[in-house]
Amino acid sequence: MTHRGKFLFGLLLLPVCLQAQSELQTKQKYEYQDAVQLWRSTLNPAGLSLDTLVNRGISYLSLTRQEGTHSLVQDGDASNALVFKSERYQQIGKYLYGYGSFTFDMGRQFERSWSDVMRSHHSNPYFSGSSIKGKYDVQNFDLSASLATRPMHSFTYGFRLDYKVGDLSRLKDPRSRTNLADYRVTPAVTYSWQQHTIGLSGHYRRRKEKIPNIITVQTDPNMQYYTYTGMENAKGSIGGYSAFERQFTNHELGAELAYSYQTERFHSLTTLTYSKGNESVYGDTKYEPGKYATSNYGLLSQNRYTVGDKLHSLDVNVSYEQGDADEYRQEKVTEKDPVTGIESTRWNTLITYNKRYQVTLLNADVHYRLMWTNPQLRTSKAYVGLRGILNSAENKYTLPVSSFKSDYARTEVEGGYAFLFKGSRSLWVEAAASYHASLSADLNLTDPSTEYAQSVLLPDMNYYGASHFGGRLQLQYQMPVTIKKTTAIWFAKIGASYLKTNKHTDATMYSLAIGLYH
Repeated sequence: MTHRGKFLFGLLLLPVCLQAQSELQTKQKYEYQDAVQLWRSTLNPAGLSLDTLVNRGISYLSLTRQEGTHSLVQDGDASNALVFKSERYQQIGKYLYGYGSFTFDMGRQFERSWSDVMRSHHSNPYFSGSSIKGKYDVQNFDLSASLATRPMHSFTYGFRLDYKVGDLSRLKDPRSRTNLADYRVTPAVTYSWQQHTIGLSGHYRRRKEKIPNIITVQTDPNMQYYTYTGMENAKGSIGGYSAFERQFTNHELGAELAYSYQTERFHSLTTLTYSKGNESVYGDTKYEPGKYATSNYGLLSQNRYTVGDKLHSLDVNVSYEQGDADEYRQEKVTEKDPVTGIESTRWNTLITYNKRYQVTLLNADVHYRLMWTNPQLRTSKAYVGLRGILNSAENKYTLPVSSFKSDYARTEVEGGYAFLFKGSRSLWVEAAASYHASLSADLNLTDPSTEYAQSVLLPDMNYYGASHFGGRLQLQYQMPVTIKKTTAIWFAKIGASYLKTNKHTDATMYSLAIGLYH
């Protein structure tokens, strides 16, 4: 076993060594708590202590392989991923309840091109890439911690910290390496009276993605590197990777307003969210190709209704994002101090094209699930569900006018059943079938002859215009295992999914995981 494999397996065993459980956690209990703890799905950490105060956790290590011809050019045609995740809900003393999670994922993407950044679609247009297909290695560390007080004079207070660092490395000339640092802090408060609760939270988020330099191992005098300003507008230059730098720094402020109504059998939680972000883009010596601003709106309504041993869940999630990019025309100015003789360089903005590139995203998701439960034991044993999704994405370059628009609708039916055996052993069988209908996929370019249009935008229309049937199957077996006199429920899980489109393309995914509840 490699050193990295030993390290990840050691992380998997760590919860067993640190936590002694008086009551064994199982998938049946975990699924039930996930369904009834509604505040965990919001941005308000103060609400955590208003749900059931259950100590529970899960840790697992998974391997995933995705491949197929139904893919976007800038995402590659296959990928491998190794993920370790651990999370825990825990009472802390008499007055606090907390949540913490840690995720480490690493993987490799194959035959990817035209993008050296982590956000290739429907986002900031001022990124860069190489037209040469190659492998990319991905690595991310994601930490989240939330803390909430128990109710004090009808109030609860909370704080949440999210922190993520990432790395995207190209393994073929020109070799870029993109670094990510992303954090968010969220203070929050709730106030309750009778069956009602209102909550308010605000957050500040800073996201920085940077390409510090690009190197080459071999010398190719004809190798080009491309920078983009939106739609088909891409500029390629021979040796453009030499001394290339690009940095994206986003500052975002946001708030969430929540309202909850809860009785013995019914619980409803609705949240309204808004955030505003401003992202600066810099090159070498503070060159600025433009600036990108976003406004995000969200509505989330979670509803639970219990009738006997049946739990009805209805969730509605709607999000809308508007992004606008100002484009700059700059000249490089070099000044020399007449006294010291020292030269300094700066970029002077000559022209600003306001909102030259625009992004509009809309997503509506409605999910209903019927779960068979044991209310006394607070466990689930089976479920069926139905989901519907409407999605719209539009990109527009205003001068000269080029545009892209895609709309789709997706429906999915799902179900799961637990075969229960003696000694806390069980086998879960879960399956889903879906249909994805492409409602529209339109691309109108001022100049469709550019290399970027021919290599990326036009081929991607086969993806956006495809309708497809899909299905997935997952099997999970769990059993108690004792390590160092501590017993926990361990599980092994395998899964697979497949979809086939009307464009004669397909995609396949396989996964294998091992983990434990603690």
